[in-house]
Amino acid sequence: MLFSSAKEEELEISSQFEKKGVLYYEVKLINRGIICKGCGTYHTNVKEYIHKKIVHSIYYGKPCTILFKHRRFLCPKCGKTAMDRNPFCSESCRISDQTILNILSFLKRYNNPFRAAAEYFRVAVSEVIRIFDRYCQMDRNPFTKVMCFDEVYFSRKRKKKYVLVIINFFNRAIIDVLKDRDKRTIASYLKGIDLKERNRVEYACIDMNDSYREVLPRYLHNATIVADSFHVVKRVGKALDEVRKKVMRRYESDKKSDGYYLLKYREEILFGDSLSDKPVYNRHFHLPLSEFELMRKMKELDKELADAYDLYQAYLSFNNTDYMDSLKALNDLEEYINSCKVSGIKEFIDLSNTLSNWKTEIINSFCKLKGQRVSNGPIEGRNSLIKKILKIANGYSNFDRFRNRIIYSLNKFATHSFRPD
Repeated sequence: MLFSSAKEEELEISSQFEKKGVLYYEVKLINRGIICKGCGTYHTNVKEYIHKKIVHSIYYGKPCTILFKHRRFLCPKCGKTAMDRNPFCSESCRISDQTILNILSFLKRYNNPFRAAAEYFRVAVSEVIRIFDRYCQMDRNPFTKVMCFDEVYFSRKRKKKYVLVIINFFNRAIIDVLKDRDKRTIASYLKGIDLKERNRVEYACIDMNDSYREVLPRYLHNATIVADSFHVVKRVGKALDEVRKKVMRRYESDKKSDGYYLLKYREEILFGDSLSDKPVYNRHFHLPLSEFELMRKMKELDKELADAYDLYQAYLSFNNTDYMDSLKALNDLEEYINSCKVSGIKEFIDLSNTLSNWKTEIINSFCKLKGQRVSNGPIEGRNSLIKKILKIANGYSNFDRFRNRIIYSLNKFATHSFRPD
């Protein structure tokens, strides 16, 4: 069907032509007459035609404009005028309903920014934004049994640069996005949600942010607070990285030295889960070396670095253990914390204090639901897409529009409110 918003048998196409890559159709409705609202007289008396230029999308990527001759009737009995119906769009609009639907469908894909939609459908960027703002006012999704909380960087131009993203652990749907991660904002938001709904939440997974740990238990009364294992490992890795940088600074005076090369350019070996024993030619040492051999050379540089690496690997081993008994996990964690305290390494002594402070939440992270360990893994994946949306759009100045965009684009079943007449 050429015009999906009108039946072709109702239309009279007087001409069609193409100009500068745009298809033009001169169209009017077949005169079926009208019943006067003033006196009830049926008549076909035409007073005039009002010419309207309507952007219309027949197919994606093929620009089209309808030159619509909109008929105005004049009642011969009472003299009242009335417009014939417009099958393409509302009276105040110059974009067809089909084009609006196509724009909204186009914006459903997260990697299609407003500007791309404007270029694709030959409309102004401001018009695309107006359509989105009007029809994509997204409601939050209901709270679920397991929820993940994490911040994502939003804008350097704001005083509060991070927003808080809340996600359903099981289906990865975005439940909501808060304008910032402040305690007051979180408390006010949770307070506004019905107690019965809040009491559904059994697990709340967070990064190692004291604000979340302080506020969430006040309003999610049935929720067990879980420290995301990824963030804990990241914190342990940060301690190792600080030791690496401290040792590397000793070699900065000779940047061609083995120590500087290893610690500056092969740092990834320190943080890998496993090392390869396959020799690969190394240009610095001018001979084939495996990652195991490079790691051995790195540990020989400094005993503190070697001990820090062993402590990092020990935590990875602890974190990857499938604990069936929480008491056993607690004993192993306390043993690890003690190892950090007696290591003599400042960075790991500081780490031991952090782990002691988050001991309960770390042990909670070993619980499994439907065979999955509770973590912020789902939210990290969503955060990467949110960052892509921000990058492609070159940032957002309007938080509400940003919130609506990511809920609409990233939630599979989210839909717009536009319903053509």
